[in-house]
Amino acid sequence: MGQTGSLFCGPPYQNSNATTGQLLSIRNSTLGQPKGITADQPFDNECLVDTLNLIPHVGFLPLAMICAAIYGRCCRHGNSYLDKRVWVLFPGHNARWVITFVLLFVTLCEVGEGVMSDGFSPGHHPHLYVPWILAFPATILAGVFYHQIEMSNVPRLLPLLGIYNILSVVFKFDRLVHLLGRGVSIGSLRFDLAIASVILYLMLILLEGYVLYKKRYLCSHPINDPVPEDLLHGDVHYVFPYVSLPSRITQSWHNRTMSLGYKVPLQFEHLGKLPKDYHAKPVYHHFREVYEREKEKAVKNSAPVSLWKVIFVAFSRQFLKTGVLKLTSDVFTFINPLLLRGIITAAIGAGLAANGAAPVHKGPYLVSLGEFLADGYILLVLLLICTLLKYTFEQMSVYLNFQQGIQLRTAMQTLVYTKCLRLSSSVLGSGKVTAGQIMNHVSMDGMMLMFFAALFHHSWSMVLQFLNYMFSKIVLQCVAGAILLYYQLGWSALIGACIILCMLPVNYKIARQLEKVTKTKMAVSDQRMKRINETIQGIKLLKLYGWEHIFSDNVIKARNKEVKQMYRRAIWEILTLFITQVTPVTATLIAFGTFEFFNNKALTSADAFTALSLFNIIAMPLIIFPIVIRTLTNARVAIERLGPFLTATEVEAIGNMSRADVDEEKDGSEDNGHKNTEKDSLLNGNDQIELTNMKRSSVYGDLSDDVAIEVHDGSFAWELDSEVANIKNINLAIPKGKLTIVVGQVGCGKSSLLSAILGEMTTMSGQVVWNKKHNKVAYAAQRPWLLNASLRDNITFGLPFDRSRYQQVITACCLQPDIDILPGGDMTEIGEKGINLSGGQKQRISVARTLYAKTDIVLLDDPLSALDAHVGGDLFEKGIMGDLVKDRRTVVLVTHKLQYLEHAHFVVAMEGGKIQATGSMREIRESNPELYNNWKDIILEGHRKVAAGLGKKERERLLSQSSAGSRSSIHSAGSMSGSDDEEEASTEAERAKLMRQLSRQFSAYSVRSRVGSVGSKGKDGEEEEKDEEEAAKGKLVQKEERMVGEVDLKHYLTYAAACGFLLVAFVLFLQVSKQGMQVGIDFWLSTWSSASTVATMATVPVINMTGVNQTWGNLTQLTPDIDTSYYINGYTVLSVTAIVLAAVGSITSMLAMVVGAKRLHEGMVRNIVLAPMRFFDTTPTGRVLNRMSEDQSVIDIRLPFQMEALIRTALMVASALVVNAVVTPYFMIGAAPIIILYYFVQKFYRATARELQRLDSVNKSPMFAHVSETLGGLSTIRAFRVEKRFNDNLMEKVNRCNTPFYFLTATQSWVGLRMGYMGGVIVFVAGMSSMVASIFGAVSSGMVGLSITYALNLQQYLHWVVRNFCEVEMMMNAVERINFYTNIPTEQYRDRKRGNLVPAADWPACGDVRLDKISVRYDKTLDPVLQSVTASFKPGEKVGICGRTGSGKSSLTLALFRMIDMFEGKICIDGVDISRVPLTLLRSRLSIIPQDTVLFSGTIRFNLDPEDKVSDWELWRSLEIAQLKSVVTELPNQLDEMVTEGGENFSVGQRQLFCLARAFVRKSRILIMDEATASIDMETDAILQDVIKTAFKDRTVLTIAHRIATILNSDRILVLDQGKLVENDSPENLLKKPDGLFTSLVKANK
Repeated sequence: MGQTGSLFCGPPYQNSNATTGQLLSIRNSTLGQPKGITADQPFDNECLVDTLNLIPHVGFLPLAMICAAIYGRCCRHGNSYLDKRVWVLFPGHNARWVITFVLLFVTLCEVGEGVMSDGFSPGHHPHLYVPWILAFPATILAGVFYHQIEMSNVPRLLPLLGIYNILSVVFKFDRLVHLLGRGVSIGSLRFDLAIASVILYLMLILLEGYVLYKKRYLCSHPINDPVPEDLLHGDVHYVFPYVSLPSRITQSWHNRTMSLGYKVPLQFEHLGKLPKDYHAKPVYHHFREVYEREKEKAVKNSAPVSLWKVIFVAFSRQFLKTGVLKLTSDVFTFINPLLLRGIITAAIGAGLAANGAAPVHKGPYLVSLGEFLADGYILLVLLLICTLLKYTFEQMSVYLNFQQGIQLRTAMQTLVYTKCLRLSSSVLGSGKVTAGQIMNHVSMDGMMLMFFAALFHHSWSMVLQFLNYMFSKIVLQCVAGAILLYYQLGWSALIGACIILCMLPVNYKIARQLEKVTKTKMAVSDQRMKRINETIQGIKLLKLYGWEHIFSDNVIKARNKEVKQMYRRAIWEILTLFITQVTPVTATLIAFGTFEFFNNKALTSADAFTALSLFNIIAMPLIIFPIVIRTLTNARVAIERLGPFLTATEVEAIGNMSRADVDEEKDGSEDNGHKNTEKDSLLNGNDQIELTNMKRSSVYGDLSDDVAIEVHDGSFAWELDSEVANIKNINLAIPKGKLTIVVGQVGCGKSSLLSAILGEMTTMSGQVVWNKKHNKVAYAAQRPWLLNASLRDNITFGLPFDRSRYQQVITACCLQPDIDILPGGDMTEIGEKGINLSGGQKQRISVARTLYAKTDIVLLDDPLSALDAHVGGDLFEKGIMGDLVKDRRTVVLVTHKLQYLEHAHFVVAMEGGKIQATGSMREIRESNPELYNNWKDIILEGHRKVAAGLGKKERERLLSQSSAGSRSSIHSAGSMSGSDDEEEASTEAERAKLMRQLSRQFSAYSVRSRVGSVGSKGKDGEEEEKDEEEAAKGKLVQKEERMVGEVDLKHYLTYAAACGFLLVAFVLFLQVSKQGMQVGIDFWLSTWSSASTVATMATVPVINMTGVNQTWGNLTQLTPDIDTSYYINGYTVLSVTAIVLAAVGSITSMLAMVVGAKRLHEGMVRNIVLAPMRFFDTTPTGRVLNRMSEDQSVIDIRLPFQMEALIRTALMVASALVVNAVVTPYFMIGAAPIIILYYFVQKFYRATARELQRLDSVNKSPMFAHVSETLGGLSTIRAFRVEKRFNDNLMEKVNRCNTPFYFLTATQSWVGLRMGYMGGVIVFVAGMSSMVASIFGAVSSGMVGLSITYALNLQQYLHWVVRNFCEVEMMMNAVERINFYTNIPTEQYRDRKRGNLVPAADWPACGDVRLDKISVRYDKTLDPVLQSVTASFKPGEKVGICGRTGSGKSSLTLALFRMIDMFEGKICIDGVDISRVPLTLLRSRLSIIPQDTVLFSGTIRFNLDPEDKVSDWELWRSLEIAQLKSVVTELPNQLDEMVTEGGENFSVGQRQLFCLARAFVRKSRILIMDEATASIDMETDAILQDVIKTAFKDRTVLTIAHRIATILNSDRILVLDQGKLVENDSPENLLKKPDGLFTSLVKANK
C-alpha cells in the first residue's frame, strides 16, 4: 500500500511461524500459500478488510442521528411518547434486545483485543480497533432507533435496521473469510469474536424477517397490534408492564415520576391508576382459585389446607423468574473476586515491568483468551461490566420480588376481608375472633408475608453462596474454570468454612426461638389492639366517667406485656446480630492465621485480598441472614395465625336458600379500576342479589304464596358449641304483605328471632323456609349502622337515585327538617358510626334505607325506641303503615311500644326465648286474655300519666280512646301533633338542634336554611351540578394530615430522646470504635501480605506474570526475614477487640430502640385519650388504629434494624473513602465527581421516596376504616345481600393503598440501579488509580488489594447507605405520625391561669347546682349552642329537661361535665366553680347514663366498677335495681362472667340496663339520665321509674326523656328551645299555661 495505507495500517507484517496461536504467519511454512490468493489481492490485505467494516456503521450513524433529531422535534411538538400512549412492543422484542446487549459486549471485546494486539505488534495498526470503536455507538444508536420505532408504532421504518444488519454481517463475514484464509481458526480470540458477531447479526436479520412475517408491515394491509387498553387511559402512569426491555431493566420509564417528585411534593393524583393486571381483583381471584383447589384436596386427604403450598402454587411463575435473576446476580457477584486476583497479579507484574527490562516483540500478534484475561486494564473493564450486570439482575430481582410481595399482601388482605363477610356472628360474638385480631391480620400479617415474598430468594441464595465458598474448587472449576477461596487458602479456608457451618444450626435454633417469641408477641399485640379499639369506640363514656386514665393504663399494661416479649425477642436478635458480625472476623482470623501452617508458604497480597473479598461476599449474606430469618419467622407466625382464621366457622345459609357468592363475577363488572371516587363501587350498585335455591330442598316443602317466611321447630343458639338454645321451639309463619309486630320484655329473644331468620345464629334444630319468589330483604338493626358517606348515600345504599321516591322516603321518616339545615344538604357527610347525629336521627336514616330499598321483606329491630313519641308516631303512620304496608311489603317490626299493636296484622309475643303467643290482636285476646289485659293496662297506665296534666275534655277523650281500643293512642297523638302551627314549630326546633349539633364540625361554612323539599329545588340537571358543591360543604372527616418535604430534624431528636440521649451517644461511640478496629485489621493484613509478597518475589529470578512473550530482567532483592507470629498476634488482638465491641454495640443499640418504641407508644396513647371529643368526631377510627398498629409496628420491628444498618453502612462508607484516599490519593480525583453525583441522586431519590411513603401511610387508613366499618355492620350487609359490593369497595381501597407502594418499589429499584452503576465506576476508578500507582511504584501490592477491596465495598455500601438512609427517613414518617398524635391539643385538665381548686373528698355533698348565664359551644371557632341559660337545682331535686328535638338538652348536660367550651357564665356545684375543679375529678364525682350503650370486654364486675372500689354486695344491689339480678344469677360465673367485645352476648336492652347499674354503683349526688330507658320495654321502664324514685330520693337527678310520662312526676321541668331556657317551673304550674311549650309537648306525646 502507499503512504496513506502505511499511516493507517502500519508497516506490513513480517513472515514468521505461529507459536501456540500467538503469532500470525502470513504464509505457513508447512502448508504454503493458500490456493487462489496472492499478496496483491485486495481482500488479502487485512487493513482494507477491516476498513470495509466501517461502511455500515459510518453510514448508519448519521442516518440514525438524523432520524433521532426528527423524532425529537416531533416529540417536542406532541409531548413525550409516554403521553402519546400509542406504543406497541413488536414480536421478538426481548430477544432483539438481549442479542443487542450481547453484540455490544462482543464489540467491546473486539476493541480490547485490537488494542492489545496492536500493542504487541510492530508499528501502529488502528484498523484493528477503530472500526469496532465506531461499531459500538452505531449498535447503541440502532437500538435507540428501534426503540423510537416501537414507541411511535411505525414498523415501516424497520427495513432501515434490516439493511444495516445485512451490511454488517456481509462485511463481518468477509473478515471471517479473510482470517480463515490467513490460517486463523477457532481458538484464536479474534476469530472467535468474529464468528460470534456474524451469528449475532444473522440472528437480528432472522428477527427482522420474523417481525415482517407477523406484522406484514410492507403490505397494503399490515397487521396492527392493538395498543394495550391501559395505555389508552391517560391516568395509568405505572406503565412498567408495557415498556421496552431497556426501560424495564433500567427503570427509565419511572423518570417522569422521579422528576415530578423532585419538583413538587407528590400527590396521589400524580400517580394515576394501576394497570388492570395489577388490580386487587384479578390477584385475589387467582389466589382464591388456588386456595379453593388446595382446600378441596386437603378435605379429600382429611388434612388442613397448607397456606404455604397455596402461596407457592399461586406465585410459582413469579418465584421462578425472580429466582433465575437472583441466581444470575450471584454468579456475577462471585466473578468479581476472581477478577480482583487477576488485577492484583497484573499490578504486581506492571510494577516489576517498570523496574525491569522492556518486553521483547516478535512480530504480528494475535491475543489468546488467556492473555486477554490476564491484562489488568481488560480485567478492570470486565470488573466494571460485571458490576453493572450484577446490579442490573439484582435490582430487577428485588423489584419483581417486591411486586409479588405486594400481590401476596393484596391476596391475603382481600381473602381476610372476604372471610369477614362470611364469618359467623357467633365467632365474633364469642370473642374467638376480635376486631383487633382482624385488623392485625389485614395490616401486620399481610405486611409480614409481603416481606417474606420479597426476601424469599435470599434464603437459598445464602445457601448457594456458602456452598460456593466451601466447595468452590469442585463447583466453579467445572463451571467457569476459575479458582475461588479453597484454591487461595487451601485447608485453612475449610477451617474458616467450618466456623460458618457451625453457626448455621445455632442461627436455626435462634430462629425457632424467635418464631415462638414472635407468635406470643402477636397474640399480645392482638389484645393491645382490642383494648385500643374498645377505648376509642367508648371514648365518650370514658370521658364522662373520668375513666380515661384507667383505660389508657389498661392499654399500657397490655403494651408492657408486648414490650416484655420485645425484650425477649431483642435478646435473640442481639445474639443473631453478634453472630453475624463476629463470624466473618473469626473466620478470617483462623483462615489467615493457619494459612502458613497448612500451605508452607507466606500469605501473599493476591491470596489475602482475593480471600478477603470472598469473605466480604460471604459477610453480606450473613448480614442479610438475620433479616431473612426474621422475615421467615414472621411469615411463619402470620401463616399460623391466618390458618385458623380462614377456617373459622362461616355464617349459615339463609334457611332453605343459599347466600350470594361474594366472589361471583358479573358481566361487565370489571371496570378496570377507573372510578371517580373511592366509594363509587359501594354507593352505586344494582339491586340486591336474590337468594337462590340450595341444592338440598326444604324437608318442609315450598311455602304458599301468602307466607313470606316460615320457621319449623327452630332452636337457635349464639354459641357454636352451645348445648342450650337461646331461642327454642320456634314455630312461626310470617304472613306475606302484612305487618307483623314482635313484642316482649328485655332479653326475651326478639332480636334473636330476627337474627335467626337472617341466618346469623347457629341452627340447633329445625329450619327457616323462605318464599322462593319474594325474598329480597331490607333490615334496620337495633343499633343503627351508618356508612361514613353522605346522608343520601346512606339512604340509597347503592341503589340508583330516584328523586321522587327519595323525597317520599325522607318525608315519611321526618328527615326533611334535618336535611334543610345541613351545610351540604343531603350530600353532607355522616361521620363514622353517625357520630355527628343523634340516636333518633341515626334510627330514622336506618329506617329510611329500608323504605327506599325495593325489597319484598323489611325487618325492623326496635327502630322507634330512640324517637320522640310524635316523631315515632309520624314515622310509624307515614313510613311503616303509609309506605311499607300500603305497598303490601312484608314488615316484621320489633318494638317495646305496645300502643302500635292495634295496627298489626300479626303479633308475636316472646318470653324467655320462646314464643308465648301468636296471631292477630283479636286472636290473642281470645286465646290469652291475661296477656292481652296486661298489655292494655301498661298502655293505659302510660296514658294516665300523660293525661294527668291535661284538661278535663282532653283527658276524657284520651282515656276513652285507650279503654275502647278503637284507635291507637299514637294515632290520636299523631293527629294532635299534626296541626300546622305545631308542625312548623317542630320543624324549626329540629333545624335549630341539628344546626347546633353540626356546628362542631362545619364551622367553615354558614349553615343556611333550605325552603321546600329536595324534590322542589328545580330541575334535576341543576341539582346534580350542585351535588359536588354541597358535598364539599358537608365534608366532615377531614383529609388525613400529611407532612411534606424532608423529615424534620426534631423527629430524629424525638426518637433519640425516647431511646435516651446517653444510650444513643454510647451506641454511636461503640459503632465508630468497632469500624475503626475493622479498618485497623485490614491495614494490618495489608502490611502482613505485602511483606510476604516482597519476600516471595525476591526468590523468583524470572517473572512471566501475564503469559505474554515478555522477558524481564532478574530481580536480586534480598529476602527479608518475616516474623509471622508477630503479624498473627497483632491480627488476633485486633480481631478480638472488634468482636467485643460488636457484642456490646449490638446489645446497647437493640435495647435502646426497644425503650424508644415503648416510650413513643405510651406518649401517644396517654395523649389521645385526653384529646377533645371533636378530634374523635372528625377522625375515623381506622386512622387512629393505623397509627397504633401499622406505624407502631414499623417502630417496633423494622426501624431498629434499619437504623443500626444505616449507622453501620455509613461508617463503612466513611472508612472506605478514608482507606482509598490514604492508599491512592489519585482515587479522590476520579471519585469526587461520582460522590457528588451520588449526593444529588440520593437527594433526587429521597424527595420522591419520602412523599411516596407518606402517601402509602395515608392511603392505608381508609382501607382499615372500611374493614372496621364493615365489622360493625355485618348483619346489615348480609341482610341486604350486598357483600359483593362491599368487597369490590375494599378492592378499590386496596388498589389505592397499593399504588404508592408499587411506585415506591420502582423508586427504590431506580436508585439502586444508578447507585450500583456509579459504584461500578468507583471500583473502576480505584482500580485504575491503583494500577497507575503500582506502575510508578507508589504503593505495595497489599495496598493495591486493600484499595480495590474497599472500593468493592464502597460501591456496595454507598448504595446501601443511601437505601438505608431513605428507608430510615421513610420509617421516621411513622415517628412523625405518632409524634403528631402525641402532641395533639388535649382538653383542659388543669386551669393553667387560675390554678386548680381541689374540693373536699365528699364533694358534692348536697347536689346543689347553679347555672349562671352560661353560654356554651363545641369549639372556640363555632357558634354557641346554649345562650345565657340561668337555672338552679336544689339538693335532691328531680329535674326533667325537655324540649323538642334539637333544643339543646344534651348540650346542657355536657356542659356539666365540661365536655364543651363554656365561654360565658359559670356553673357551681355546692358553691364550687366547676371550671377550677380538675377535670378528671369533676367527672368522677358525677354520674350519667348515656343514650348510647357501651360495654367493654371483660367481666361484668369490671364493666360495673372498673376502679374496683365497691363490694360485691353493692354490685348485686345495683344489678337488682337495674332489674338484672336474675339474669346475672343464672350465668355460670355470675359477676365474673365475661362480656364479649361490645357486649354482643347481651341484648341491646340488657346492655342499657347494665349502663343503669353502672351509674347506680357510683352513688354520685348528681345523676344525669339521657334517654336512659329508650331501648327498654314499657313494663320494665315503669318498674325502673319506681325504683329510681326510691333509690335516688336524696340525690339530684336530671332526666332527659323522649317519653314525657317519665318526667311528669319531676319536681321541676326545664324547657329548652333553640338553645335558650324558655320555661322553668313545676309540671303543675307549666301545664296551667295552655299556650306553653311544655303543654304542647305533653299534648304531642299523649
